[in-house]
Amino acid sequence: MNYNIFEEMDGEYSRKSDETEQAYMERIVRAVVEAPPAGEKPWFTELMAPAFRSCDAEAVALCLEFMPLDWQTNPNGILHGGIISTAIDITFGILTRYCVRTSKTVTMSLTVNYMRSIPMEHPYYVRATANKVGRRVKNLYAEVIDSVTGRQAADATALFM
Repeated sequence: MNYNIFEEMDGEYSRKSDETEQAYMERIVRAVVEAPPAGEKPWFTELMAPAFRSCDAEAVALCLEFMPLDWQTNPNGILHGGIISTAIDITFGILTRYCVRTSKTVTMSLTVNYMRSIPMEHPYYVRATANKVGRRVKNLYAEVIDSVTGRQAADATALFM
């Protein structure tokens, strides 16, 4: 992933004159998620291997998909809860960066409510929405959905600055 793309939204990655906000959001988010690692060592977020699923510029929403990896299991053989919260944080972070057009954001608060486990063989997605985007603080909500069953596994709220 390359968060530096958010710093180039007034330059190389600026919105084209014939481009809708929806098409622009999708182009930017795909570029960030699909970019090769920024350095020799991959960041933890890159090891999570998110994939673009969808976005909605009007609703200020982003959906990323994740596939559980062997190293993400807990002792019970299911996806570790910390991995789920990391997937949520990654999705919130990319959505926030898009909204404020900068690579510099900070998670101020993240609350995750777990409802059910995700088996290791099930891909899952995080659907995040920015409820309020102010000058300094962004309020976000997300749902984590098991892609195989369609059932909600968790939800989360966050404040970003």
